[in-house]
Amino acid sequence: MKKLRIAAILLMAIIMVTGCKKNEEATPVVEATADEAASIMATSLCTGNAGTMTQLEDVVELSQNAVLKSAMFDSSFTLTSTAGAAITYQYQMNYAYGFLNPGNFQLTYNANGNYNSPNVTATVTADGGLNVTGFLTGDYYVVNGQSGREGTFTMKIGNKNSMTGTVSTTLVNFKVSKTTGMLESGTATIVVSGSTKAGRNFGFTGTLVYTGNYTGTLTIAGRQFYINLTAGTVL
Repeated sequence: MKKLRIAAILLMAIIMVTGCKKNEEATPVVEATADEAASIMATSLCTGNAGTMTQLEDVVELSQNAVLKSAMFDSSFTLTSTAGAAITYQYQMNYAYGFLNPGNFQLTYNANGNYNSPNVTATVTADGGLNVTGFLTGDYYVVNGQSGREGTFTMKIGNKNSMTGTVSTTLVNFKVSKTTGMLESGTATIVVSGSTKAGRNFGFTGTLVYTGNYTGTLTIAGRQFYINLTAGTVL
């Protein structure tokens, strides 16, 4: 009888261990991917999501208002996507802006809100500061600055990770023609870092080169992506 009981206990132990192994195999730990990072970068930048490129447009346009040349201004407002937009969003925005001196206009901002795009949904807080120079000489207004987003991101592509993380963007020499008002060149470095729901840390650095018509090439760890800076799409 004792032998039968021990055999039964051993059999149950084997079953339990086997079951645990199956459960472990059924729920593998997945890493964040470069494709997921590229989509987060693109949606954080694009004008279709009121991203950093929207603030770049705004700082140049605000600097053209002659009334602003002697004072700093503050404004708070809500940005909401239009009906039927590919990316739906709502943000509460706060802007502070004005000329620091005759040759340097500054916009600082902070925001909070959420968005839903074809590749990722997120709830974020954001802040940043952009400066425009080139008023006194040259053919271009030149924009430099930084922006950041922090929050939770749920992916619809790649490994479909849920992540908590940050997006840090540095803009370098984005040039807007004084004649046409068109954005003609610029580069950016974007760093996405954080952890997945499974507890896996990740970090990706992307280098963006603006190629005209609100498109750019984005290089992450040697891989090249083509992004639309209006729609936030990635190819």
